[in-house]
Amino acid sequence: MRSSLFLLLALAALGHAQSKPTPRTADGNPDLSGFWQGPLMRNFFQSVGGPPFTPEGRKAFEFNLTQSINPEGLCIFAGIPRASISGVPFEIIQNPQRVGFLYELMTTWRSIPINGGVHPKQMDPFYFGNGAAKWDRDTLVIDIVGFKDTKSWIDDDAHPHSDAMHVIERWHRTDFDHLEHETRIEDPKFYAKPWTFKRTFTHMPAGQQPMEYACDENNKNRDEGKLRPGPNGTPEY
Repeated sequence: MRSSLFLLLALAALGHAQSKPTPRTADGNPDLSGFWQGPLMRNFFQSVGGPPFTPEGRKAFEFNLTQSINPEGLCIFAGIPRASISGVPFEIIQNPQRVGFLYELMTTWRSIPINGGVHPKQMDPFYFGNGAAKWDRDTLVIDIVGFKDTKSWIDDDAHPHSDAMHVIERWHRTDFDHLEHETRIEDPKFYAKPWTFKRTFTHMPAGQQPMEYACDENNKNRDEGKLRPGPNGTPEY
């Protein structure tokens, strides 16, 4: 039994030794560039008790479960954080001034300034929100506000969000092959307190990359969406 334990320790040490170090850019920051993939975060929040809804948030969640249709079925952008936790590969492109995320999911993208985390004074709402990034030592912190509050889910489990949602992403490349991702969600309208979840992405093998994703090709959900009244009484999905 002792020999088996020694073998396991030796294999673990060998695997650690074979891990390539985190690459860095010319300015000394970790280089997050590359093709990344990770498991779909589905039913995760139910397993840990679910996020802390306000009464309004609970009502919105029940509506999404019983009367709405998945916005992705209508080819509406997944937005943040859903696009990053969907399990679909994406690419990161980075330079000292900006970081770009190119998603296979619906062939969407977002480009974020690395400007100390400062947002413009006036912002239009977007599915991906308005992101502003800064470095916290070896971790890239992206602060995101200015979200559209309709036709948008936080995740694949239909959790809703309001226009007050504030997302903070922390991206940390621990070695060449692994990228840690932590997401904190604040939404005082729909959730009684902030909630956080984490995951780790794996660098895709050489020769693999995100593929073309034509959402409307053979789309069977486009004409099946149920309507609900929007804030001004106009029909919305």
